[in-house]
Amino acid sequence: MRVVRLVAGGLTNRQVANRLFLSRHTVDAHLRNVFAELGVSSRVELARLTAVHLAETGMPGTDVTEGTPVGGS
Repeated sequence: MRVVRLVAGGLTNRQVANRLFLSRHTVDAHLRNVFAELGVSSRVELARLTAVHLAETGMPGTDVTEGTPVGGS
């Protein structure tokens, strides 16, 4: 979910990898799996689904500049 939130927030795979101390290839693999599981084919679709999910569950998003929760209670 951390990879998805950061990608949905607009970070590149390389930026996500650096932020989470992962290899870029690990981020690529996670995204391929998530795309297949959710049936999406673009980062834009993933971002939309993530926003809907966060809104429906009331979970705060992530400020990609600081990596801290945004919104919520």
